Amino acid sequence: MSYCLLVLDIDGTLRPSGQDRVPRAVAEAVCAVQRSGVRVAIATGRGRCCIPKGMLRSIRPDYWLCAAGAQLLDRGGAELAARRMTPEEMYALVDFFEDHDLPLRFVFRDATYAYLDYPAFAVRSRTLGDSLRDGEDQDRHLQDMPFTAFGHLSPVQAEQFRQKYGYLGLRFVFEGPDSCDILSPGVDKADALAALLRRLDLPAADCVAVGDSDNDAEMLALAGLGVAVEGGSPAALAAADRTCPSAAQEGVADLCRELWPAAFAGAE
Repeated sequence: MSYCLLVLDIDGTLRPSGQDRVPRAVAEAVCAVQRSGVRVAIATGRGRCCIPKGMLRSIRPDYWLCAAGAQLLDRGGAELAARRMTPEEMYALVDFFEDHDLPLRFVFRDATYAYLDYPAFAVRSRTLGDSLRDGEDQDRHLQDMPFTAFGHLSPVQAEQFRQKYGYLGLRFVFEGPDSCDILSPGVDKADALAALLRRLDLPAADCVAVGDSDNDAEMLALAGLGVAVEGGSPAALAAADRTCPSAAQEGVADLCRELWPAAFAGAE
C-alpha cells in the first residue's frame, strides 16, 4: 500500500516523556518521508501556539490538527477550519472548577490562559513555555472563544460535572489520573482529519496516523493504517491496526523506514 499522508501526535509519540525535543533521528526520518512526496500533518492536543520553538526540530508539517482537532491549519498557519467552545460551555467549566477549587486553563488562538490556579500550571506544564499566560482576570474570551479546555480533576469530579451539566455534552479525555482535555461535542482529532482528507480529496485508506493516548483513538480508527506506539493507552492500542516501538525507542523513525523505504535509499 502506498500511503501519501502521515499524521503524527507529538507528546508520547514523537517526543518521549521527559525530553523537551523530538529525537533528531525521528525528525530526520519524518523529513525524509516528506521530501519523498508524502504530506505530513501534526495532530496534537496542544494549540499551535503551545508548541515551543525547536520542539519539532527540523519538522515543518504541511498541516496542523491542533487543540485536539478543534482547529485545522495549513503550513503557513492559515485557519482552514475551527470549532470553538460556546460561552455556555466555558462558563459552566469556570463555575464548576471555581466551586471545587480546581486548576483550569483554556486554549485560545494566541496562547493558553490559566483562568484558575496559574501557579499550578506553571509548575506542572513546563513544556508549554511562554505560551502559558496568567488569565485569572478571566477576560481573554471577550476577544474570541477558546478551542478547548484542560483541567486537573479526578474522574469522580468529572462525573459530578456531567451530573450537573450533562446536557452540554462536554467530553473529559483523561491523559493521567487527574488531568484531562475537555472537548466540545464532536471535537476530536478524527473530525479534523476527516476535514483534511476532504480538502485533499483523499480516502482515509491513503493515510497513516500514529498516536499513543485516548485522544488519538478515533483518529487511529479512521486512518487507513492506525499505529499506536508501544505502551500507549488501552483505547489507543485497541483502535490501532498495529503498533510501533515507543517514542523513547524512536519508533516513528522505524515506522517511516518500514513504510517508505524509497525515501531512505542511498542514505545508509
